[in-house]
Amino acid sequence: MVIVRGIHKLSDILDKIAEVMIVVMLGAMVIITGAQIVCRIFFTALAWSQEATRYLLIWSTLFGAGCVYKSSGHISISVLQDVLPGKAKDVLQIVIHVLCMILFGLIVFYGIQYFGKQGNQLSAAMRLPMRYVYICIPIGSGLMFFHALDAALGCVMHLLGKEEA
Repeated sequence: MVIVRGIHKLSDILDKIAEVMIVVMLGAMVIITGAQIVCRIFFTALAWSQEATRYLLIWSTLFGAGCVYKSSGHISISVLQDVLPGKAKDVLQIVIHVLCMILFGLIVFYGIQYFGKQGNQLSAAMRLPMRYVYICIPIGSGLMFFHALDAALGCVMHLLGKEEA
């Protein structure tokens, strides 16, 4: 019970951190894009701005996917869930979250392998090591894995009648 509450608290904290990081990244994207427009009109275009914006978008998308998973906001087909009685619905929810955890775990595993294979590859304009871009794959998927674990444990506790999901 204490472990479940601890995982839930940590999931909430990670979600808030991700939300703040998303806001910062989206703000940086707006500033960079605005600077690019001003520089293009009055000076010389910034060579690195599109690349920086693209990478910030990738990071914010993966963090955003975790935040949406936390709030159960992803698109789902719930026809079967809607017709099932209470306990069967909880069991189905647990199965869904466990399947998602397996998927996210595989993405983390292969994302780390892909990150390791980047070696000395640099981005074209900013000369940024590409491993800093690709590390967002296992980090974002790890965040979703943790939120799926939290959701699965919440469903288990609800099924056992110990705690509200």
